[in-house]
Amino acid sequence: MELEEVTLLPGQAGPYLGLLAAGLFGMAGQYPLALLLLGVFGAKVAFPGAFALELDPLGFSYRPLLHRRRHAWREVKGFRVRTVRVLGVPLAKAVVFETTRGELRALPESFRMEPEALAAFLNRYRATALLEPGPVN
Repeated sequence: MELEEVTLLPGQAGPYLGLLAAGLFGMAGQYPLALLLLGVFGAKVAFPGAFALELDPLGFSYRPLLHRRRHAWREVKGFRVRTVRVLGVPLAKAVVFETTRGELRALPESFRMEPEALAAFLNRYRATALLEPGPVN
C-alpha cells in the first residue's frame, strides 16, 4: 500500500484575529506594526495553501511565517500535545515533536483539527511511512 501525500490547510480564526489586531494598531497610530501584521496575516488569508502542513512518505513541511521548514520522518521521535502556559496560566495547546537531536519543536497551529487528533494522525502517518520501503533511485 502506497502512502498518499496529505495537505492540511491552516485554520482561519488566527489570521482574521491578526487582521483585526492590525486594524486596531492602525487606528492607534502604530502604522509600522499595523503594516507588518497586515502583510503577515493578509498573506495567510489570501494564500492559505502556502501555509499548509504537507505530509509525504519522506517527511513533512510547514511554513510558520516566510521560511518553509522540512523534517524527515526518521528525524522525528513522535508527536504529542503540550499545554502552553504563561505565568502558570494555561493559554493554549500546541502539537510538539522532538527531533533525534533532542530539539523540541512546535507546529504553528493545529491545522483545523483538535491538537490531540492532529498529534495522533501525525503519529499514525509517521509510523506507516517508516514501515514502507523508500523510493528506488
